[in-house]
Amino acid sequence: MAVVTDPNGAQWNIHRRWWPFPDLTDLFDLDWFLLSLVVSLPFVFLWPFWYAAKFLGVKWRIVIERNQHEQGYELVRGYGRSGARIDEIVREIAHGRRSGHFVL
Repeated sequence: MAVVTDPNGAQWNIHRRWWPFPDLTDLFDLDWFLLSLVVSLPFVFLWPFWYAAKFLGVKWRIVIERNQHEQGYELVRGYGRSGARIDEIVREIAHGRRSGHFVL
């Protein structure tokens, strides 16, 4: 995960999304542990196939967050290319090109 602060002082996080499924902890409370376990089991079994597919050419999702709020995402094919794109986005933010604050 790359963390960068733009010229306006906002903190940005840029990272690959590793888990392709919804975060089940957001959907279920700890009181519903058994139900969340039953619902999450299919995802646990699917994860190795998803992980293998990423290295066979499925696009990586790069998530761009500003102050813990998702601002967007990009799809990039290849682990190395996605890392290079993350570096490009970090440079753009550091130079103020994605700050969302423009002066005319």
